[in-house]
Amino acid sequence: RQLAMGSAFSEENAGDLGERRSAAFQTLYSPGHKVELAATTLGPRIPGMQAYHTSVVVDEIEFSFSFDGVTHGPGLLSHKHLPNGPPAVTYMGLTSISGKQMLENMRSNFKRGSYDLLRKNCNSFSDCALFYLLDVRLDPSYRGLEKIGHAADKNVRLVQTVSGGEYTPNREADGFEVEDVIRRVNKDKQKEFETR
Repeated sequence: RQLAMGSAFSEENAGDLGERRSAAFQTLYSPGHKVELAATTLGPRIPGMQAYHTSVVVDEIEFSFSFDGVTHGPGLLSHKHLPNGPPAVTYMGLTSISGKQMLENMRSNFKRGSYDLLRKNCNSFSDCALFYLLDVRLDPSYRGLEKIGHAADKNVRLVQTVSGGEYTPNREADGFEVEDVIRRVNKDKQKEFETR
């Protein structure tokens, strides 16, 4: 079912929301926290194979994932050094969950030193953070190139060869799967809803 901004949430990816209302719905009855997605293209603009750097902004505070783990602060600092900036900023919705709550929940999954260019990157974090905040997923178009690259590298080590050894898989990212984090977040939010 279509939820917002072209992002899809499906039962096979994370299970049914059950009786719980999304955090976005809860803002109908109380002030909400504004959530935005910032995206900057990386490299040449190639339709269908575009790479992106993404981050999530909650109440004007940017949250981004890199080799340093999850960082946060005012402005869009993680995009400043990118040649194709400034980033496109898209309003995603309002939520009852604060940026601080999201950070506390996501930090254990996105630790310092666990970044991997293809398997666990800024887009992985943005996808999980958006789901935690709004029950929506990052549009798959932001992750197209990395999925192709990950599949190619997994099967024939193509990315490592083409990059001249510049890309090597980070062992700290071994076993990480975005869908596992999404399922855990959904279960945690369901438990929280049931205890209310």
